[in-house]
Amino acid sequence: MMHQIEKLVCGVILLTGLLQTASAQYPGWQHSGSLTILTTSDGANLPASASEDGFPLLVRLHKDFFDFSQAKANGEDIRFSTSTGTPLAYQVEEWDAANGTASIWLRIPNIKGNARQELKLYWGKADASSESNGPAVFSADNGCASVLHMNEALKDELGTVTPVDAGTTPATGIIGKGRHFVPGKGINCGNNITNYPYSDSPFTSEAWFRAEAAGSTIFYWGRYATRYNGKTGDGNEVAINIGSPASLGWASDGPGGVAAGTAPVMGQWNHVAATYENGTSQIYVDGKLEGSNYHRAAMSLMNDIGVCIGGLRGGNYNFAGDIDEVRVSRVARSANWIKLEYENQKAQQTLVGSLVQPGNTFSVSPAEIKVLEGKSVAVTAQAGGAQKVYWILKKDGVETVAAVDRFSFSLPAGRVTADTSMTLRFKAVYANETKTRDIPVSIKEAIPEPVFTLRAPAAWNGRDTIEVIPAISNLAAMKAKGAGELKTTWIVAGGAVIKEIATDRLILKRSQYSGTITVKAAVNNGGADAMATATIQVTEPKKDAWVQRTPEKDEKPEDNQFYARDDKNEGTLYYNGTLDQAADTVFLKVYADDKVFKTESQKLAADKTYAFTVKLKPGLIKYKVEFGAKAGGTETVLRTVTNLVCGDAYIIDGQSNAEATGPNNGPTVDPETPLSTWIRSYGNQHNGDISGGWGNAIRTRIWGKPDYGFCQIGAWGMVLAKNLVEKYRVPICIINSSYGGTPIWHHQPNPTNHYDTSGAFYGNPYKIYGSLLTRVAGAKLTHGIRGVLWHQGENDQGSGAPTGDYNWKSYQQYFVDMSAAWKQDYPNIQHYYIFQIWPSGCNMGGTPAGDMLLEVQRTLPSLYSNMRIMSTLGIVSGSSGRGLAHFDLEGYAQIAKLIEPLVEQDNYGLIPTQAITAPNLKRAYFTTAAKNEIALEFGQPMAWKDGCKVWIYLDDVEAPISAGRVAGNAIVLQLTSPSSAKSIAYLSGKHWDGRPDKLLCGANGIAALVFCDVPILPQEPSP
Repeated sequence: MMHQIEKLVCGVILLTGLLQTASAQYPGWQHSGSLTILTTSDGANLPASASEDGFPLLVRLHKDFFDFSQAKANGEDIRFSTSTGTPLAYQVEEWDAANGTASIWLRIPNIKGNARQELKLYWGKADASSESNGPAVFSADNGCASVLHMNEALKDELGTVTPVDAGTTPATGIIGKGRHFVPGKGINCGNNITNYPYSDSPFTSEAWFRAEAAGSTIFYWGRYATRYNGKTGDGNEVAINIGSPASLGWASDGPGGVAAGTAPVMGQWNHVAATYENGTSQIYVDGKLEGSNYHRAAMSLMNDIGVCIGGLRGGNYNFAGDIDEVRVSRVARSANWIKLEYENQKAQQTLVGSLVQPGNTFSVSPAEIKVLEGKSVAVTAQAGGAQKVYWILKKDGVETVAAVDRFSFSLPAGRVTADTSMTLRFKAVYANETKTRDIPVSIKEAIPEPVFTLRAPAAWNGRDTIEVIPAISNLAAMKAKGAGELKTTWIVAGGAVIKEIATDRLILKRSQYSGTITVKAAVNNGGADAMATATIQVTEPKKDAWVQRTPEKDEKPEDNQFYARDDKNEGTLYYNGTLDQAADTVFLKVYADDKVFKTESQKLAADKTYAFTVKLKPGLIKYKVEFGAKAGGTETVLRTVTNLVCGDAYIIDGQSNAEATGPNNGPTVDPETPLSTWIRSYGNQHNGDISGGWGNAIRTRIWGKPDYGFCQIGAWGMVLAKNLVEKYRVPICIINSSYGGTPIWHHQPNPTNHYDTSGAFYGNPYKIYGSLLTRVAGAKLTHGIRGVLWHQGENDQGSGAPTGDYNWKSYQQYFVDMSAAWKQDYPNIQHYYIFQIWPSGCNMGGTPAGDMLLEVQRTLPSLYSNMRIMSTLGIVSGSSGRGLAHFDLEGYAQIAKLIEPLVEQDNYGLIPTQAITAPNLKRAYFTTAAKNEIALEFGQPMAWKDGCKVWIYLDDVEAPISAGRVAGNAIVLQLTSPSSAKSIAYLSGKHWDGRPDKLLCGANGIAALVFCDVPILPQEPSP
């Protein structure tokens, strides 16, 4: 017993000596306290074998447990030490006494796993000067190369890079302040950084981010296409990317890099760390290893590189959201280090406790909570001597940490749809035990959700404006509870309409579809959505009146101008202005092929203005105009305009196979297609402006020359126009606004300004639309466009849309919205002609998403009453083959040949003797109870080849087809055995060999449209 007492006394003496040593380091400091690093299961939960040296530890102080009034105004007197009194280097990142928060980094000599380590905190010395020192915490000797806290100072703590802000703004970060990014804005850290990890040396690249959209780069460094070892193919950059649909990974333009198995959640903070060492690339997400990849000597980074945050190389800033705590290290951080970072820096951090409170009282008040929906309740606790405390919500068997290191907590009841129960647990971790106290929580429903129906007409002619209005039956009751502010989301399905969303209603302005549409509304007042639907039967008129354009007050013809004919087979020439000299009258003489066609004269108005309107006949006629004045019996011609024609105008839009320039850099401008005076265009397709004005259309000009793009309409546009001129003796104007490599969302109008041409192509997603409208308006053809021909989609076979999902999912809505804008800006459009792209075009498909893109293109015409679709699958030329990017001139000529009969039938009265359309599957169904035979109905005569069998799939597996046959407008497939398949598909981009010999075709020889995941009905539907 005496021996035990002696040991106890010695222990007390030793402890007293240690405390005296610690205190002796900071004489004059009025206050001190203890913090605890916990790597036990009650903390960061590291294995006992873990040991990390020189770790930068984040300590967050809060007014809940720290009295900021006892410290100097900016925390200059704050100090830290180990439990034995050894001073610790620290850096104050944030000190906000007014709001009672601080974020401080400490350099900890060593952190061990499954342990508790005490730290001492000192404050309260009026004459103390700050010893905050970032480089002492983050330095080369603990592996750091760059550390950017991303706060207002925006600096690298090691001085390795000099960040220059390019439009980001301060925002709430995961730690103090971070930076907010929008696409086009970022941070340039320099283009000649010489002391980052290079060659095949190890590194770690990491950041915290909260993304608002998928498809972007968080952090980039490297030198593209240049390698330290001079070899081709090794990784030369480190880019941490968010994919679309949302995914995470890092890439190197070489074998280095790896994808994460976990996708980031939009709007939530995530930590990502990319590491590399000895050929092993790894990625950690929120402290966990999520991907690993090995390739020997995968990296060859240059020692002179560029660094940017919020985008890829070259200032291509595309990140939307917030970024904080960006770091690069010259070592591959261990899994334990990265876990410590995440557990320490996340909002509900587990690694460090609050200041240990005096006493030993453990209590929580109130003992029970009853709260109304939408309200909150304050809960307080005492836990003297506890090293760390947690507030945990337990509901439906799920536990969620709601707060840490707080002795007061505000519990928000939130919104509920019925009375709800849960448990709030207060947990306190002590040196030798853990105490908990459970508080039952009852939330009583008190706020009504909206109750409504949709008030809408049952029928609509698709032309008069109608309104769909939510009729709210309990608005007064909601307002009485302070919840009368409503948010409504609208969806229109079944057909293409032009709509406007007002605060309290949906306005339907026009339909481009006849049939049944469904309007869905989701209304909420802060709680769950309430839903309602309405169906409207749309019956469009058989013919629409032609909308006349209002001329400008000084509008005059220009040399080479093209006039579009209207539904009365007339073009309209305006000659308006103000005369700047004295005259009795003014006159206008119009010549057709040098013969007087029309002569008009008029007296000037009081303000000397005049306005002539002359109707032109379409055809291969050259018009000339003479304008003049007559004074004292003498006529004087003041202006002559020549080479005017009248015919039909069309738009070609899309990406490179709509540009269709064919082989560039030819020996002359366009040797294959001589210019025709009867085929016109306006402005510059490549620049997207009106430069050059009117001219004879051309396939292409020489790339790189100053006039490249002027009046270019592409190869198949030229063939189509030439054929129409020859057959129908009418001039053709085509405005081609296509731009290569662009997804459909880069063809949308700016909702607030359809004429937006700002910025650069590929940068401003509205520029293509704005440039087209600018050219068409400059040509005075807004009311003369008869149809749009659309070939686009190669860049939509994957992902990248602003929706953050696969592009096929939003493709139809983008087209509906785009065509709605077309119809508003070009009100006399009669028809749309679209092409289903080549499977895995440009090698950008070959995936289920690529196949589904072709499927939504195939079904797009079902939303319109005036849309035709054509297959490109059967085109055979020297360029044909798997993964085709661009057709050659022969292939483009076949595109024109395929679409031409549809244009002729709609616009020139062609009466075909056989089907001229691409076979389009109408439905599929089992023909027998045994389900061993499937019929595919196409609505037109079909042909069958046994070779087609290999391209037909049931539930994504090659179909077991023993034979096939034609049955009228259907193909009947005999299966080798009964099938329980739910869907059928034809021609996968992944497997198709690019050859035309096994294609499914109509009796007309036109290849059928590819289809994907079409449901198989259990039996033939009733007529």
